[in-house]
Amino acid sequence: MNSESTSSEVLFLLIPEYADWEFALLAPGLRRGFGIWAPQYDVKVVAPDEGPVMSLGGFRCLPDYTFDSIPADYAALILVGGTNWWGEEAKRVVPIVQQALARKKVVGAICDASAFMGANGFLNDVSHTSNGLAYLKERAGSAYTRAARYQAVPSVRDGSLITASGCGFLSFTCNVLAALNVTDEANIEGIREAFTSGIFPEV
Repeated sequence: MNSESTSSEVLFLLIPEYADWEFALLAPGLRRGFGIWAPQYDVKVVAPDEGPVMSLGGFRCLPDYTFDSIPADYAALILVGGTNWWGEEAKRVVPIVQQALARKKVVGAICDASAFMGANGFLNDVSHTSNGLAYLKERAGSAYTRAARYQAVPSVRDGSLITASGCGFLSFTCNVLAALNVTDEANIEGIREAFTSGIFPEV
């Protein structure tokens, strides 16, 4: 584990065949501020082991930490969606999430990672979203008991927990940036407008 402070690190947890587009805006927003605000956070990758982890698009990413070497302190935990949230590797993530929530860290879960959260009872006390309510019920099973708190929107923030559909990565980005207080609301909404319209705001 790094001897330097890790309190400004945002941990992106990846499982093989992760969805590489789902954090494509969030990571540079945290690390570089889109050139609009001063960066406050470091981006780190967490994977099951020390080897490269491959995305759905074929990109290989080398992790900074493994599931067993996550630092004791960090700013946020981001669970990136993908196609392998139902195997043995995903089971190892459950205590990591439990610890993050117990410590009141910002936790984000997008796409199938949000359904994983439902399958492990993490969504029953918060407002949330996923890849559709029927999908969430099917994937999460009997552990998911609070369909009344489901919202059919791209992303939902309830306190320090943010969920999103796999198509809701822009709203997910904005919600995580807001939860981490990276900049003011006007800047975040400016980024939302820019990536919705495809026109970068005038400086």
